[in-house]
Amino acid sequence: MNKAFIFDFDGVIINNEPAWEQAKEELYQRLFGKEVYLCLGSTLGINMDDIYKRAQKCGTRVSKKTFLKEFQSYAPKIYQSAPLAEGVDAIGQTLTDLGYKIAIVSASPMEWISIALKRTKLKKYLTYALSLYDRIDLPHKPAPDGYLEAIKILKASPKATCVLEDSNPGIESAKAAGVFAIGFQQNSIGHELKNADAYAKNLDEVVQILKKDISK
Repeated sequence: MNKAFIFDFDGVIINNEPAWEQAKEELYQRLFGKEVYLCLGSTLGINMDDIYKRAQKCGTRVSKKTFLKEFQSYAPKIYQSAPLAEGVDAIGQTLTDLGYKIAIVSASPMEWISIALKRTKLKKYLTYALSLYDRIDLPHKPAPDGYLEAIKILKASPKATCVLEDSNPGIESAKAAGVFAIGFQQNSIGHELKNADAYAKNLDEVVQILKKDISK
């Protein structure tokens, strides 16, 4: 049975949350209007489909097609320019040396993930990358299905798996899958991470956590 290390993507491998939050604030106000914008509240860690469902509950009459087209128009620039996590180029080799199979489970489309992965050496160490946006058969986080699918592909078990997440819905998803969840604080903005098994401010701290016996 393999050991598995699974990354969330946005806010973990790439520090794009500030850029996304700025883009979403502009988009929501322009597309939905101020009243719906204020009703939405924070959408950090929420996928596009669920953002639109919330906007509908807040009273928007904008079509989902229009919303998705507008939302997606921001992505290429953000994934090409947002800073990568410090140490991400080295982490693939380090995890491999520690005996881990590596994967990504993200709510973002694979098209966006691929743009950023081209900028880092992590790509060559990946065994699997899963886009929950593209896999419509799998429910989004906080459901555990994406992580359980990745664990199966990596031929690991939940007990032998560690997940790195930067949002509370992601941590909830990881815990529901039965894995060891690390809350990644390096890029977290405006929210407190809760209920993880451990917390790391950077990738060096992640490695130090892994060098301990996380199964205990």
